[in-house]
Amino acid sequence: MRSRTPDVAPGGSAPVAPAPDARSRRITLVVNPSAGGGRGARTAAVAAARLTQRGVRVRTVSTRDAEHAAQEADVAFDRGDAAVAVGGDGMLRILAGRAVLRDDAVVGLLPAGRGNDFARFLGLPTDPVVATEALVDGIEAVFDTGLVRDATGAERTFLSIVSVGFDAEANRIANAAPGALGGLVYVWGAVGALAGLRPVPLRLTADGVERSTPVLLLAVANAGAYGGGMHMAPHASVGDGVLDVVLVPHRGRPDRCDWRDRLRILRFLPRVFRGTHVRAPHVEVSHARTLRVEADGPLVAYADGDPVGILPLEISTRPASLRMIVPATGGLRPGVDRPAGVAA
Repeated sequence: MRSRTPDVAPGGSAPVAPAPDARSRRITLVVNPSAGGGRGARTAAVAAARLTQRGVRVRTVSTRDAEHAAQEADVAFDRGDAAVAVGGDGMLRILAGRAVLRDDAVVGLLPAGRGNDFARFLGLPTDPVVATEALVDGIEAVFDTGLVRDATGAERTFLSIVSVGFDAEANRIANAAPGALGGLVYVWGAVGALAGLRPVPLRLTADGVERSTPVLLLAVANAGAYGGGMHMAPHASVGDGVLDVVLVPHRGRPDRCDWRDRLRILRFLPRVFRGTHVRAPHVEVSHARTLRVEADGPLVAYADGDPVGILPLEISTRPASLRMIVPATGGLRPGVDRPAGVAA
């Protein structure tokens, strides 16, 4: 894996464009009604009323499943609407997966999930009223997305992080946790994954350079946050055209983890919420445009809260591939993830 290309400016050079006048903008709200324990449906109702008051032509669709959401995204784009995800990161990922296939597609986000990590990473508003106003008054910015290709050639888009190992298992456990836990599902998942921690022997090929190593976790990041506020790749940018690769290698016995491995992860987790874990000597951070990940068994990788494929997988970046409505002023985080030209 190689260092970040030095002549890529922090934040990249993603172009921006003024949003259409509110009276000419058309929006389809693509809703996951069960997101956030019902927050999706409530957010959609508030947003639809406010958008109508602002003179925006709005259509609301309550989706049944991922396939239905993808179909409705296509319908919205065919109508000339911006498709706005009302839900969590998974819903936005579905819409983005359809948007990157066409030149005229625009997406938006009304965060209503449990984690809302992509929104928080960008600094998008999470309050439903403020987020709705940003859909009307905002501008359109272009961001990088990630692409996962499996052994069959099937491709899936991701926005934040592809994970293998400890964090993928934590994601699986969190997805199966009782909904009453709310945001604590991520803690629940981490505790469960820690109890079953094991080394994962991987073969990695980063931009043509091969390496074999057992790992405790591997995170391949377009944006840098997941798991309800964990800053796994704190320096990742959605405007620089490269992926940040965070790896925690396994240094012990090749067939098992012992108490020292669990203690290392236990000390690691609190630092992830601050993004300071990347300074630890046992954490490796590198960068690549394409990373092939292989294992001896059929391990499942997760991205944006959902299973995204079974190893072997090829993970790559798609620079400047997603056009998204963002606040015209303020809001977006300063620094590495601000597209050039977006006002501070």
